[in-house]
Amino acid sequence: MRKCPVLLAFLGLVLFGCTPPRNLPPVPVVAVEPSQGEAPLFVRASAEESFDPDGTILVVRWDFGDGVQTEGLKIIHRYDQEGDFFVTAEVVDNQGLSTVVRLPVHVGVSYPLDVLEWHVEEFGGTRVYGRVKNIGDRRINLGRVAVRFYDEDWNFVEERSKVLGDLYPGMEQIFEVRSAYRPLSPGGAPNHTIYTEVIHADEL
Repeated sequence: MRKCPVLLAFLGLVLFGCTPPRNLPPVPVVAVEPSQGEAPLFVRASAEESFDPDGTILVVRWDFGDGVQTEGLKIIHRYDQEGDFFVTAEVVDNQGLSTVVRLPVHVGVSYPLDVLEWHVEEFGGTRVYGRVKNIGDRRINLGRVAVRFYDEDWNFVEERSKVLGDLYPGMEQIFEVRSAYRPLSPGGAPNHTIYTEVIHADEL
């Protein structure tokens, strides 16, 4: 009778040793930059630092919240429409377990000089044009609409800008920015982003 506890302990060790180790889920390390800006806004999404404690990362699935889904450790994505979006990253390990991360991105209003609309076309190079509006409550003495151009791989090419003057609250103006750069792919417009800067009359 006294040997039973020893026997049970031995059986417990045997059974425990035969139990397969528990698979641990991957640990996501996800970054999306920038998290806000005027449309068109391109963001760099990366999960390169993610890891799996007991295996390897098999795939990372991305959902940018605007209908675009793709896979990869590092992705560049452009938002063309204003709105609040969530970037969802699903990190999957080599045994099928996954962990999901959601990060917000705000694409929209640039205060106080807001880009209402923009268009891009080839025009002896590239032409970007559209309308901006003073959505603040103070006169804008000088406003600058800057367009940054990138090649097909999102390498920076150059920045061009248009300076506008005397925009009272609620006033709109058109802008046009031209670049000699044209894309390598025939008929394709280069990647670009737009941002605005202002100087108020009382700051001179």
